[in-house]
Amino acid sequence: MNLKNLRSEVLVQNTKNLIKEETRILAKVLAHFAEIEARKLYLELGYGSLYLFAVKELGYSEASAQRRIEAMRFLKKTPEAQSMVEKGNLNLSRLSLLERVTKEAKATHAQNVEALNFLQAETTSTSKSELRLREFFKLQSKKRVVTIEMDEETYELWQKTKAELGEVKDACALKKLCESQVKKTQTKMRQSPNARTAGKVLRRELLKAAEHRCQYVGPINSQRCNNRQFLQCDHKIPHFLGGETTQQNMRILCQQHNLLVYQELKSKNLF
Repeated sequence: MNLKNLRSEVLVQNTKNLIKEETRILAKVLAHFAEIEARKLYLELGYGSLYLFAVKELGYSEASAQRRIEAMRFLKKTPEAQSMVEKGNLNLSRLSLLERVTKEAKATHAQNVEALNFLQAETTSTSKSELRLREFFKLQSKKRVVTIEMDEETYELWQKTKAELGEVKDACALKKLCESQVKKTQTKMRQSPNARTAGKVLRRELLKAAEHRCQYVGPINSQRCNNRQFLQCDHKIPHFLGGETTQQNMRILCQQHNLLVYQELKSKNLF
C-alpha cells in the first residue's frame, strides 16, 4: 500500500472511512466477547477465565483484554450504550471507565443510564472524567500509590522537611509542600521585547491565555490542535524577521506543530 501519492484530502477521507470501519468492528468484537462469556466457551478451551482466554488465546495485552471485557460487561447491563458505540460516540476507554465506576458504586440500571448520559456530556480527559464520575456517585477519591527511590542524603532532607511542615505522613507533607509551591507568589519581571525567548512570567501568561493547549489551527479544516503535551512558546512573526517577544506576537504550540511551522518557513527559504 503506497500512500505517498495520495492527495491530502483523499488521505484524510480514507482515514475517516477506516475509523468508521474500526468502530463497527469494535462493536462486533464486544458482541463476540459477550457470546463467548455467555457460553463459557473459554472453559471448554481450557482457560479459567475470559481474561486468560483473551490474553493467551486471542493475543491481547493484559490491559487491552481488561478494557474489552469491562466494556462488554457494561454493554450487557446497559444496552442503551450499544448505538453510541456503533456510531463512534462512545470509545473503549470510556466504556471501561463506566463499568469500573458503576460496579464499585453498585449502580442500578437507571443509574447506569444516568452515568452514561453524564459522561457523554463530558469533554475532559479520561482521568478527569473518572474524578467527575466518582463525584457523581459520591465515591471516595481514588488513591494512587507512588514509589520514590532516594539516596540517604535526600531521605534525611525529606525527614527535616516533614518536621518543618508539621506532618508525619509522607502524603500529607507532600501535598502541603506542593500547595505552597503552586500558591507561591511570583514577582513579575519586565520582559524585554528584544529577548530571544519568553521568560517565566510571559510563558505563564501565554499558557493561561491558551488554556494550556496548543493554539495551532489547521489551514484545511480550521481544526485547533488542543494538545496539552510538550507545549512551547512560538513567535507568530519569527524573531529573526524582527518579531518581538511580546504576548501579542506569541502563541503556544505543541512540539510537533512548532516543528511543522519551522519546516514551512524553511521551505519558503526565509532563512
